[in-house]
Amino acid sequence: MIESISQEHFSALKRTAVLPNGVRLAYVEMGDPDGVPILLLHGFTDSARSWSLTAPHLTTGFRIVAPDLRGHGSSDKPEGCYTIPELANDVRLLIEVLDLVPTHVVGHSLGGRLAQAIAERWPHIVGKIVLMSTSAALRERRGWLWENIQNLRDPIDPEGAFISEWCSGGGLVDERFLAYARRESAAVPSRIWHSIYYEQLAYDPSPLLQDISAATLILRGEEDVIATEEHQANMKKAIFGAEFISLPGRGHNLHWEAPEKVASLIRTFLERHR
Repeated sequence: MIESISQEHFSALKRTAVLPNGVRLAYVEMGDPDGVPILLLHGFTDSARSWSLTAPHLTTGFRIVAPDLRGHGSSDKPEGCYTIPELANDVRLLIEVLDLVPTHVVGHSLGGRLAQAIAERWPHIVGKIVLMSTSAALRERRGWLWENIQNLRDPIDPEGAFISEWCSGGGLVDERFLAYARRESAAVPSRIWHSIYYEQLAYDPSPLLQDISAATLILRGEEDVIATEEHQANMKKAIFGAEFISLPGRGHNLHWEAPEKVASLIRTFLERHR
């Protein structure tokens, strides 16, 4: 039987790595220390906790490392811009510091964009990649997310309408988990919300998808309105040999809504020979 991770004690599991660029990243490590490495990269304003429902189903035979990205969770939150290449370079340095080469990389939403960037720029450190609820499309100056981010001011209310909707799962997600996820998301300074979204208005990763040589699995919830069906189709077309699986009735946070199912799909893909 798989034992769940206590949400109350999750933060106590975190360790800290100081990267060569001076940035301190917090991370959680679990599973088999001698197992095949898997790096789990969370989404925009989430933290390593984002994987706390899924990771327990992946620990057998795998060494799991789930960091808090720069600006998120317990990691450093320096001033300045938060670009995809900059965030990806932090992850690349963490992979080397923790001696994870080569590692499989699983990324959700923003984490999926980082997984793409790592596989494109440093293919020698990557095994397979899983891109969940993500895309390579330019962000837009319109829509629900853009409008809400423009209105964010510190302190952000974790119980407000925006955060409650942002950290949700259609009534399918453990409420204890969501309570912590909302608090951690609201704790991300508004300047970082603004910077990460703003930088993606001008950064177009789609021309680089053709450089991904790693075996790739694209996972999507059919109800996802952020990583749309069109976005996913374009990504599948651009990445040679990419596999695609869509889960009916699931949304953007499908690993919160169906953690065991998502873990099973990831494990099957990673354990299968290319």
